[in-house]
Amino acid sequence: MKKLVMLAFAMLLGSRLFAQMNEIRGTVGSDYYHDQDIALYSIEDGEPVELAKTKLAQDGSFGFLFTPAREGFYAIGWADFVRGKFPIYFKKGDKAEVSIYNRTMQFVGKQTPENTILSSWTQLTESLKNKSFYFASNSTFRDFFPEFTKVAAKTDDFRKTINTKNVRFNELMKEVTVYDMDLYALNFMRTPRIEYPKNEDLIPYYNSIVAKDKFNNDDVLLMLYGKRYMGMYADYAVPGRSTLDNKLAAFNSDKVKGAYILNSGFGMKGVKNYAGFKEIVDKYGNYFQSEYQKKTLEELSSKYYSAESGTKPAADFTYPDQNDKMVSLSDFKGKVVLVDVWATWCGPCNQEIPSLKNLEKELQGKDVVFISVSLDEEKDKQKWKTMLKEKELDGVQLLASGFNTKIAKDYKIEAIPRFMVFDKKGNVVTIDAPRPSNPKLKELLLSELNNNSEAALKSK
Repeated sequence: MKKLVMLAFAMLLGSRLFAQMNEIRGTVGSDYYHDQDIALYSIEDGEPVELAKTKLAQDGSFGFLFTPAREGFYAIGWADFVRGKFPIYFKKGDKAEVSIYNRTMQFVGKQTPENTILSSWTQLTESLKNKSFYFASNSTFRDFFPEFTKVAAKTDDFRKTINTKNVRFNELMKEVTVYDMDLYALNFMRTPRIEYPKNEDLIPYYNSIVAKDKFNNDDVLLMLYGKRYMGMYADYAVPGRSTLDNKLAAFNSDKVKGAYILNSGFGMKGVKNYAGFKEIVDKYGNYFQSEYQKKTLEELSSKYYSAESGTKPAADFTYPDQNDKMVSLSDFKGKVVLVDVWATWCGPCNQEIPSLKNLEKELQGKDVVFISVSLDEEKDKQKWKTMLKEKELDGVQLLASGFNTKIAKDYKIEAIPRFMVFDKKGNVVTIDAPRPSNPKLKELLLSELNNNSEAALKSK
């Protein structure tokens, strides 16, 4: 009896958990695509990021079961831009059923209030989107402009229908109607056509696209084609040859500026080496605010830094000390720096602590800084602080929170302890120095101090 009760409880718990998850079901069909699978995407900084992929059944059916990280727009579709992606709005526990045929998607059956509105907007603008995005449709301005003008005339009335109980969705969806129409107008002019309009052929809508208050918030980053729209908007608002600073003036939100820099040829897309990457980060670093942007920066830093040859500038890092003050490697430019990468749980690291402390005492008063960077996880922060006190560890003590961090990626750290030495100019001397228990480390540091001293004397 007790086993039956436990089984019933487990089944009840499982059904409740299942009910709280989001579900997408649907079918895919096409006259000319040979689809084998379909993907689910989240939207990060205005671009789709794949969450999951599933194979299509023989009848074209598919399904996703997932728990969304946040409420908002998601998408289903394919990586290939030409094949397409389709937006869906999800709150926790929402269900949706769709039917995709060629480049169109329809919601099937009863939907949430949010997706009911989204479905109506998709149907209203679907033809415009396809003519704008897919130039193979042979559409020209002669058929596109009249159709666009008719749809634009209906958007004000459509916005009045966006009146669900979900206030946040209402705000976002009204912005979507503006951004989508701008995007379709701009994208149409950027794709190959058999006939192009002259300036006198342009419809009045093009004069209304650029507005000072269009990007007062970050909402464009929550939309499926946000990244594409930002790029085209900046080029339209600031045409011709220009600078990154001029392009950024088209946006009011710092986070939007950060997203633009990461995806623009005037920004990170035009970078060819680590020096170029660092130049942009040093000048525009305050714009990179979202976790997605910071993660992207770390990945780019590792990519460019790993490709460097010859004398390398140090790949900078910034982590909190035991008092939560943010400290960077670059803060100590002008001094020789020894970086010790360790963790409280690392036996070989702990064995080096006495030798490291002795080395610090022996070099006390010299122009050298000792930085210890712990790879302990954030959950072990108190354990790390306790060991600092118990072992009376001096120098600069920082917590990087695990191996999946910038310092580990940039310097290819897969095992610890790791000791690295940097010169006074901020360049790498070695990223695999001897351990403190080896006298050669002290020799290396003294040699570097002497080299810098001799260079300073020669320059006088």
